[in-house]
Amino acid sequence: MSHALSEEAIKILNAIAGILLRCFIFTVVALLFVWIMVLIMGDSFYAIHSMFFDIPRKNYDQFLLYSLTFMKVVNVLFFLFPFLAIKHFLRGK
Repeated sequence: MSHALSEEAIKILNAIAGILLRCFIFTVVALLFVWIMVLIMGDSFYAIHSMFFDIPRKNYDQFLLYSLTFMKVVNVLFFLFPFLAIKHFLRGK
């Protein structure tokens, strides 16, 4: 039971896919920027955060790792997978 999509619906789905792709790319660039800044200024970042929070270096590193990992997973789940699903759906139409 296949329904034909109107040209307007296809344009809307393509627009949504474009937005999702841009969000995915923007998030990847932001994660790379944070990672590069941590590599360059890792001790400075820890010094700044340790002034506000009494946190051991090991816990700070774990929090940073978990935060970046969480953002990667969220990025793939909410931006990449829906983009691929829309493109796969449109390719079948």
